[in-house]
Amino acid sequence: MTVFLSEKQSERLSMTNDSFFQIGHDSLLKPEEAFQWAWDAMAARRWDLAARRWATLRVAYPDYPPVWIQAAVALGQQGYHQEALPLLEEARRRFPNHPGGWVEGARAALAVKDDEQVGTLLSDARVRFPDEAQVWLCSSDSAWALGDIGTALEYNQYVRTHFPDKPGGHIQYAEQAMKTGDWETARERWAEVRARFPSLPAGYRRAAEAEEKIGRSREARRLRLAEKHGAEWLLELEIEDTRPILPPRRRNWRNFVDLIWTKARLNLKSEANRNHLRYVWWILDPLLYMAVFYVVFGLLLHRGGEGFVAYLLTGLVPFQWFAKTVQHASNTIIEGRGLMNQVRISPLFFPLVAVVQNAGKQTLVFLMLVLFLIIYGLPPTIHWFALAPVILLQFLLMTVVGCALAMLIPFARDLINLVPTGLQFLLFASGVFYTLDTIPEHWHDLFLSNPMASLLYQYRLILLDGRWPDWTQMGWVASGSALGVLLVILAYRRLEGLFPRVVVE
Repeated sequence: MTVFLSEKQSERLSMTNDSFFQIGHDSLLKPEEAFQWAWDAMAARRWDLAARRWATLRVAYPDYPPVWIQAAVALGQQGYHQEALPLLEEARRRFPNHPGGWVEGARAALAVKDDEQVGTLLSDARVRFPDEAQVWLCSSDSAWALGDIGTALEYNQYVRTHFPDKPGGHIQYAEQAMKTGDWETARERWAEVRARFPSLPAGYRRAAEAEEKIGRSREARRLRLAEKHGAEWLLELEIEDTRPILPPRRRNWRNFVDLIWTKARLNLKSEANRNHLRYVWWILDPLLYMAVFYVVFGLLLHRGGEGFVAYLLTGLVPFQWFAKTVQHASNTIIEGRGLMNQVRISPLFFPLVAVVQNAGKQTLVFLMLVLFLIIYGLPPTIHWFALAPVILLQFLLMTVVGCALAMLIPFARDLINLVPTGLQFLLFASGVFYTLDTIPEHWHDLFLSNPMASLLYQYRLILLDGRWPDWTQMGWVASGSALGVLLVILAYRRLEGLFPRVVVE
């Protein structure tokens, strides 16, 4: 049966006190659109209104589970559990393959203290729906409510073992520690919830309550800020004896460097925990990126020739490091506005964390490149020792460019849209896909004035040609980068007081 409602009729439905009304025939509604009418009332926690709306929709859609099950939930939220039981019984009769009738039926029976019915329904549900996590979660909750703690923990263990990627079991496990007042255990279990599901608000909010029970108000405050502003900046929560984030005076440079290192390390750990493959993605991502360019330029367009694969990779790996670092760092001050307005910290902290974080990820990629070159027939030579100054010089260059963009974008936010385009232009202007010999000789100096083109040239001299880098060119790049570092530091000191105000405008 299909429902037809006009806009005026829908408005009247939301105001009527009757649980039933005559459906008109003015406009066609799909079931999910009609159900949204009732879901909206439930989202607003207007349970009486939700129950009436589900009752209305039950006339039109009797063959859909929500009109029975969710109507019972809305009644239960008002304390009308006896009235909910017949609806759930009908749901079980009509929809024998839907676990909701059994799960919500057990909850309603528990509310009216019909323990025998609770056991019967859940026992039947575990046989019918062994692959439904909600059945086992409800079984654990019910066993706990009936005082059978051991059985409750067994059911919870089953959920966490068989449904490790669903948060319900881990949340329930932490909540069980909260119920017993074991705040230290609860704190540890909520930390595990955050590690597995870092975007889940309950992992921060409920953990903050446990911290307060222990008397750790500062950690509780940090957790609430993490829930509100994002977990990325959360530092060393598990370490009890940490230095305060809000210092009475400016940190010296050693503490500042240590803070950057700690933040970057924790960001890397958090980023890895968000992926099933964890750290493997740090290798797969650049490999897939390089494979795309190799297929296009090496196989489809037949560019390069012998040795092209090694030439391509020795250009792509360093350039991808540069591009990802600059793009990540460019918007970090705006992204860090929540922390900046809560604690006293230099805005330079945010882009520097991005630079260090990407350097950590790039270490594995460079190791993979070295392994590839050795297998490809380019064994290490004494000239490879020169890689250290070239890598350090690229790190310095990325720091200057990333910090400069991060400083400018809060004042001219449209610049963030130009960063990907600029990096794409630089990709093709740095000799990643072509050799210096293909450029007319009178353009060589202009081409190598691009610092990334110069650095890629140095990488290839060392790795492919077995020669020392051009120290003169490196000297020019180093001089320009050092001057850039000085200018960036002076600019940040001058603008430091403006950033907290500008980023929230």
